[in-house]
Amino acid sequence: MPNWVTNKVLASQAVIEAATNQQGRFDFSKAMPSPCIVGSDWNGISMSAETMAETVVGRALSDHPLLRALEAQSREAADIKQLDDESFEQFIGMLRNHRACGYLHDMDFARKEWGTKWNACEGVVDSQNGTAQFDTAWACPKPIFVALSKQFPQEVITITYADEDIGSNCGMFKLKNGEVIEADEAQPWREMSEEQKAKWTAFAYEVKGWKPEEE
Repeated sequence: MPNWVTNKVLASQAVIEAATNQQGRFDFSKAMPSPCIVGSDWNGISMSAETMAETVVGRALSDHPLLRALEAQSREAADIKQLDDESFEQFIGMLRNHRACGYLHDMDFARKEWGTKWNACEGVVDSQNGTAQFDTAWACPKPIFVALSKQFPQEVITITYADEDIGSNCGMFKLKNGEVIEADEAQPWREMSEEQKAKWTAFAYEVKGWKPEEE
């Protein structure tokens, strides 16, 4: 399971509404839609199909030594004859997507362009008050906010975020016309002084809406 990052957005009603879908949820695809032509109806991603597709299109291996070795081993063992019918159809679909836009599937696009592999989760939107709150896996989806900011170049958008790893991966930044105009974000935990750790721990608890004794 991923670490969940709580994101809070403060902006004008127009900005919030532009990122809200018909179901009333904050939706990343409103600001940055996936260009993939097939696969939106797949029930999960077949890892064997993805490995085969990565092999065929020559996708670079991970820079991380351990992951690189595991990926190389998986690709060496990949055998198209071993794919079941559903995985084979996904494999073909991934090749179609890659030919059309350079991504294998929607999640491949999301990881690279949204900065998180899933859309907003557990969201609450109040467009009249210009606020939205939602969770994302592992990271604050900064590219989404940059894209949204560029759509409204005269508006200031304020984002506050905090990881459930309290005190780490948290902070605040403001955007205007896609540029950061103000920011205060936590350094890596190991680089913080005790005073900074105390500051960002308190900050994260407030953003998450948690109390230390309830964690």
